[in-house]
Amino acid sequence: MKGNIVPDPAYAAADLSGKNFADCTFWKGSFAKANLRSAEFSQVIFDGCDLSLVQLANCAFRDVKFKKCKLIGVDFRKCRVLFSILSFEDCLIDTCNFSQMNLADVPFKNCLVRDTPFVEADLKRADFGGSDLAGSQFHQADLREANFAKARNYSVNPLHAKIKGAKFTLPEAVSLLRGFDIELGNG
Repeated sequence: MKGNIVPDPAYAAADLSGKNFADCTFWKGSFAKANLRSAEFSQVIFDGCDLSLVQLANCAFRDVKFKKCKLIGVDFRKCRVLFSILSFEDCLIDTCNFSQMNLADVPFKNCLVRDTPFVEADLKRADFGGSDLAGSQFHQADLREANFAKARNYSVNPLHAKIKGAKFTLPEAVSLLRGFDIELGNG
C-alpha cells in the first residue's frame, strides 16, 4: 500500500502478514493484536496509533516513526533489524522488549517507557531526552554518548553499562550513585 494519510485504519487483530506499506502515514489507527509477521514498512509514520500486542516476527521497519503511539507488550527483538531506522516521540512504551538490539542513534523523545528491557542493547547516541523510564532496564547496555537530559526515573548502573560521554541532568543524575553501595545525605 502506498499513499499519504490513512485515517483511522481499523487493523485491530487483522492478519497483515507479508503486506508491504510504503510512504504513508497511519493516523489514529488501531493495530492492537494485529499479525504483522513478515510485513514491511518503509518510510511510514504511525501517528496516534495503538500497536499493543502486535506480532512482529520477521517484520521489517525501514525509516519508521512512531508519534504519540501506544505500544504495549511489543517484542521488537523479533523484527528484522537490518537497515532499521526507528524513532519514537511522545509514545507510551510499556513492557516492550528491545534487548540485544542495535538502537544506536534512535530517539525515544518525551516518551513514557515503563518496565521495558534494553538489556545488552547498543544505544550509542540514543536520545531519551525528557522521557520517563520507570522500571526499564539497561543492564550491560552500551549507552556511550546517549542523551538522558531531563529524563527521569531511569536506573543505570555505571558498573554494568557503558556510559562514557552520556549526558545526564541533575537531580536525576544522582541515581547513578545507587550502584556504588554508598549512603547519600543532606549534610
